Amino acid sequence: MLDHIHHLTEEEKNLVLQAPVYVSLLIAGADGHVQQEEQKRILELVHTKTFSEQYELRELYSTLDHDLAAHLRQMMASLPEDTNERQNMLSGLIGQLNHIFPKLEKHFARQLYKSLREFAHYIAHADGGFWGISAVSDAEKQWMKLPMLEEPFKDQD
Repeated sequence: MLDHIHHLTEEEKNLVLQAPVYVSLLIAGADGHVQQEEQKRILELVHTKTFSEQYELRELYSTLDHDLAAHLRQMMASLPEDTNERQNMLSGLIGQLNHIFPKLEKHFARQLYKSLREFAHYIAHADGGFWGISAVSDAEKQWMKLPMLEEPFKDQD
């Protein structure tokens, strides 16, 4: 398992491991539903990050990549159908990372934060639009910068 999170509680470990999925569903579902193209992009992006991400985060994405399609379907089915209720629930879950960041090694916490922000950006642009114009809906823009997350160790440089 990930060396960087071994000291966390099981609930905290699970939150860290599920965070990219929560972010994906928050962004992709912002406009009311997660489209097929967005689901496909989530799977591709997690898989890509198993070898392209910073070393410390590769294991997180590798763990997540295992049977992700089934996990994603299961998670989508368990979330509230109402868009506002779903967004608030996912935002609340993601926001709990703010309490976990201080428990993590500074470099790892910063890398995780940065990776989640990048992930949100990529998922928001998954739908494409016409030649990239209007690729991100207003609903996705609201969530794309993950306003519920505070940059960890921001004042400690």
